[in-house]
Amino acid sequence: MRELADAIWSVADRRPDSPVAAVVAHWTSGVTCWFGGDYLNARTHLERALAIYGAEPDPATFRASALDLPFVIMRFLALVLWPLGAVARARRLAADAVSASGEKRALSQANALVHRAVFDGLCGGMLQQTETILALGLARDHTMPLYVAAGTYLNGLAKWRAGDRIAGLADMRHGWTLLHENDCYLCEPFWGMHIAMAEAEVGQVDAGLELLNELIASTGQSGQHWLDAELHRVRGELLSRHDPSNSAEDALKRALEIARHQQTKTFELRSALGLARLHKMHGRAGAAFEVLAPTLAEFDAEGNLPEVEQAKELLKQEH
Repeated sequence: MRELADAIWSVADRRPDSPVAAVVAHWTSGVTCWFGGDYLNARTHLERALAIYGAEPDPATFRASALDLPFVIMRFLALVLWPLGAVARARRLAADAVSASGEKRALSQANALVHRAVFDGLCGGMLQQTETILALGLARDHTMPLYVAAGTYLNGLAKWRAGDRIAGLADMRHGWTLLHENDCYLCEPFWGMHIAMAEAEVGQVDAGLELLNELIASTGQSGQHWLDAELHRVRGELLSRHDPSNSAEDALKRALEIARHQQTKTFELRSALGLARLHKMHGRAGAAFEVLAPTLAEFDAEGNLPEVEQAKELLKQEH
């Protein structure tokens, strides 16, 4: 991805008067930075891409794209901003990138619905099964195998979160298999992490932990570091449920370290909350307060995050 992004920049540099070249260069660089876990540079590139698009007086300039380009950029920017703590804006972008698009092509519609479902899946929102079914139907009707795979998985995740555990997990596994059959490993940490969580919820904690260990190891091969903090956090929380030993604390501390390094405040809050709960379980109320209070202070009411309310409740119990 970095090689391709550099090649696109070379083209853009040779065409300084082309807003399309500049937008595509910033967009591809932003997405590449995001996959690599470089959230701050991802935000810079994607914000710049949107700004260049917004400054172009003739929207027809960008109509040659197979996808509805500005809305694609908005979808990725939402996935960047939410972990960085810009929660309210991320939610607006995620919603607008689906509802405001005038693009009617099936590919763009499916892309919009899948991105929105991934956003909700990552950020803890309510997955709308009507949207995942629509994405799946579009993909099947228009022979888009990657979107059939993603739609199958996301529809399973929606079922799982709605309480249909058996059918949901079966669809998630099937969708993940279809993705692999199509040689698609983008967003691999996301797909695998939720299956690991689902496995643990049905009592297969060891299977979930084994899968998480494989995912963490594979990030070193793929370079996909955008979900590292969450992988370690979930691993720590599964370990704390299975065997609340030092390994659980180490995993949660590693999650916290990664989140702080990437400056992903929302992931930091999740990790701090998990670590504080572990401290509380071990009777270390002071340690729970020390790890959670400073992170919680970074958030205001605008975010409307369940993690904020959970953190406040935990701190209240300690005082």
